Amino acid sequence: MSEVKYGLKTKMIENAYLVFLCLCYFSLQGLTFYLGRTRYGIYNGVVVCFQFFFLLLMIKVNSRKGRHLSWACISISTFFLVSAIVTQRNNTAVPGFFMIILFSLMATLLSYQIELLDKRMVADYVTSLNNSRGLVLTLTKKIYNNDDFFVIYIELENFKFLNDNYGFDFGDELRKIVTKRIKYVIKGHGVAGCMDRSSFMIILNGDCDALQVASGVIRSICEKISVKKGEAEIDCFLTAYAGITKCPDDAADAETLMKYSDIAVNQAAILKKERIVFFERGMEEKLNRQVVVEKIIKKALANDRFRLVFQPQFATQSKKLRGFETLLRLNEPGGNNLSPAEFIPAAEKNDLILEITDWVLKKTLNTFADLIRGTDIIISINVSSKNMENPNFVFQVRDELKRANFPAKNFEIEITEYCLLESFEKTIQNITALREMGVKVALDDFGTGYSSLSYLEKLPINLLKIDKTLVDDIEGNQKIQQFVNAVIYMGHLMGCEVVCEGVESQAQLNLLKENNSDFIQGYIWSRPLEFEQAKELLDA
Repeated sequence: MSEVKYGLKTKMIENAYLVFLCLCYFSLQGLTFYLGRTRYGIYNGVVVCFQFFFLLLMIKVNSRKGRHLSWACISISTFFLVSAIVTQRNNTAVPGFFMIILFSLMATLLSYQIELLDKRMVADYVTSLNNSRGLVLTLTKKIYNNDDFFVIYIELENFKFLNDNYGFDFGDELRKIVTKRIKYVIKGHGVAGCMDRSSFMIILNGDCDALQVASGVIRSICEKISVKKGEAEIDCFLTAYAGITKCPDDAADAETLMKYSDIAVNQAAILKKERIVFFERGMEEKLNRQVVVEKIIKKALANDRFRLVFQPQFATQSKKLRGFETLLRLNEPGGNNLSPAEFIPAAEKNDLILEITDWVLKKTLNTFADLIRGTDIIISINVSSKNMENPNFVFQVRDELKRANFPAKNFEIEITEYCLLESFEKTIQNITALREMGVKVALDDFGTGYSSLSYLEKLPINLLKIDKTLVDDIEGNQKIQQFVNAVIYMGHLMGCEVVCEGVESQAQLNLLKENNSDFIQGYIWSRPLEFEQAKELLDA
């Protein structure tokens, strides 16, 4: 059977069913001997067919047990038939003998075929590891045996980027290599499986150090991988996160264990720096909060509860106003503001972010169209990876610029490195098309992701934004100072201007002036402004 239930009650019922089928088989065997001695012996063929039917039912209930029982039944039947032929010289039993041999071969082939199909149903076709169904069966077995074990969910962050750019065959080779590395690390201490193309699951023995094993797996995955693509060999690097839960401490059923490990790995992906996260009860509350926030977002879109504020950007040396970065705020019905750090990630998990971007785009262009026309002021908005991988996004921007009569040279799109990881080729195509329209493109939060400076050479961007987390440490950390200086220099080398975000102190400003940062934004010169305040700054 392809999905065996390993509960005690189910196994008892299964065994009882097999015993019942055996009794039915031998009852029919006795009937054939009786009919053979009467004038109704001509019906023996019908009875034998029913016997074979019961053999098939045994194999259907459990292919392995059914095969062994069918062999035992057929062996006993063969013994009695041979005895009848030899001792009673009953030649009428000879056809039955050959029929039993044929039935035995058919039952054996059928049972092996069912087992093969069962294995295929629970195995990933590329890696031969357990698929999600196979993992559920393995988990259920271990739970039934009262085993202590860990469930480690491994998510490959930038697999989709490599798979999309180099093709599915390339992705399959990557998965095979990752599988070998995982199996090498956990050898003898657990089993691995595939949840989908970019995620794996490890069921680890309870006496192991789960953190150590997960760390070893991630280190192994992150090492350079060389894959042949035609005649060329491509070197690539994967990044990974791990979420860990334990049975029975966290949960004692397969579905909940898998869900909790998934929640933990999602938390690791959000935190970024902590690549391995153990499940905690509060995480499930965060997941429930995600559902609540999605409902709030939908209501906000329907009832126009979003509003915009505008963060000024200034020239570092002269304090001349460059323009404004548009920031989104959400007002809840009670008057409370929902943090963008909460509702933006929630929206990015589904297509709500597309609706939000559409609203921000229209609102921003209509708000500033008359104010910036004929000036060099830049108005920028942030867009998500879902926007940048959408082939229609460029046309949407073009149409809205035309509708609002907003000059393309005064408009800027801000993207993050995550956009590049999601769909590099489509993102490059859209950036190129936007630049050809006259729209500026900025790379936001640079230095916090996993792309390298070499991306700058391929990106047709005009502005590089250094993340606030780097600026925060620039005063007391010599290495951070050198890194920021290197990024500014590289940006200039590639023909980009550089903005440093989150500048709050005079010491930070002085260092950025020394390092020739083109622009800054932050509380030192201005907090995000309401529209009327931004308008006053424009008029000043």
